Amino acid sequence: MRPEEDLQKVHQRRKNRESLLETLESIVVAFVLAFIFRAFIVEAFVIPTGSMAPTLYGAHAEFKCECGYEFAVGVEGRLVRAPVCPNCFLEQTVPERTTVFSGDRLLVLKYLYDFQPPQRWDVIVFHNPNDPSQNYIKRLIALPDETLELVDGNITINGRIAHKTDVAQEALWMVVHDTRNRPTRRGWEPRWLADSEWKVRDAGYVLEKVPEGPKAAWLTYRHRNGQGRPANITDFYAYNTGGSDSRTLPVVVTDLGLHSRVTVMSPASVVVAEMRAYKDRFKFELSSKGSDQPCRIWINDKLVAHGAGGALPVGRAADIEVANVDHKVMLLVDGARVARETAFETTPEGDVTYEPRHLTQEERDRYNDPPDEDLRHMAAEVRIGVRGGPAKFAYLRLDRDVYYLNEDIHGGRIVQEPGRASQGNPFHLEAGEYFVCGDNSPKSFDSRLWGLDRPVVPERNLVGKAFFVYWPSAGWRYGIPVAPDPTGWRLVH
Repeated sequence: MRPEEDLQKVHQRRKNRESLLETLESIVVAFVLAFIFRAFIVEAFVIPTGSMAPTLYGAHAEFKCECGYEFAVGVEGRLVRAPVCPNCFLEQTVPERTTVFSGDRLLVLKYLYDFQPPQRWDVIVFHNPNDPSQNYIKRLIALPDETLELVDGNITINGRIAHKTDVAQEALWMVVHDTRNRPTRRGWEPRWLADSEWKVRDAGYVLEKVPEGPKAAWLTYRHRNGQGRPANITDFYAYNTGGSDSRTLPVVVTDLGLHSRVTVMSPASVVVAEMRAYKDRFKFELSSKGSDQPCRIWINDKLVAHGAGGALPVGRAADIEVANVDHKVMLLVDGARVARETAFETTPEGDVTYEPRHLTQEERDRYNDPPDEDLRHMAAEVRIGVRGGPAKFAYLRLDRDVYYLNEDIHGGRIVQEPGRASQGNPFHLEAGEYFVCGDNSPKSFDSRLWGLDRPVVPERNLVGKAFFVYWPSAGWRYGIPVAPDPTGWRLVH
């Protein structure tokens, strides 16, 4: 072998050793950076329970109802009852072997609160004040130096209702009924009662005949319970239907949002929606582009807001939202508010706020337990219609808001005291204290029920803000034992 060939081999071996060392160095650096990233910036957590459902899932089973609606049901060891679809109230058939999926895995921004204070409605991870070795996750609803009271399911701070941000509200809407999942079983009574001018088309409705003059053709929502009888809308959680009985009885909910995709075919077409919550009535008008009529909102027959002109594009579908929630009214087209001109008090986003009409306990009881099936005697009404020109709705989805329950703190079978911040029992937070609740109020063990002198999260217990579900609902999918749900990657709000 020639000397120059020996020299080439020596150089090649040296190059291979250097390449191996560089690879090992890169791996070590990657591990070090990962540990630094985990320790100081982002850490992964798994959701152990269903206290934040349906925003975040703990261990659960998944069902697809015959109406087509897909939903999760919490599993506490095993399913003890047949789950119930939230969209049509059909009891599901439980397979002999039920696949149980793990809780959502999410990333938490650690030390974020070293640079900015926590905000109301943040979903936070913290060390459990009852046992600091455990990490809990809840929604932050009250801040230091505030007085909190849960009134009729709403958060009130220092005597005034707290309005959710848009992203928090979107996360907290819970489906009541969606026409895109329409049951076909015998005996099913449609939830939307249509005037004769409407015709069912796929998941929606088409206005075949335009009413004359100012009259509107209406679609009126008629809620029904699991037995098919007309009933009030309640804080029903499908997620809880497969487990043991809830701690509480259902409560009536009147904070509602109606979502749809509408196409108007004429500048004369006007979409009209009406809602009622107990004694308060709300009316919304959405006019078409090209018309002189503005978009408008009324509360109890008083015009409270209007826009500069029409908002619905003619011949093109638009997403609309009308809502009465947190003592405010919302009217949006394609995510933008269209009736912003008002002389009344508004939220930072521009929604008009109001004070509900006084309701005696006798009146509330009569609405909550009506003497008959007349819609006028129910706690809430919803209808939507069109006048002036043709239009079609691709679907109608009615949602309810979260209802934060008032509960008593129990010791064995003896009631010790009212729950913290319950109605009539306001709770004041001191400096450095935070009050948290779970989105799944009937199943959440949170600040309302902790048996502590100060049932709060101290500032020193904060771990960080949950911000992204990176491995949702892992389980046996596609022949892979720990595959995530590919539709579940999402930001946490």
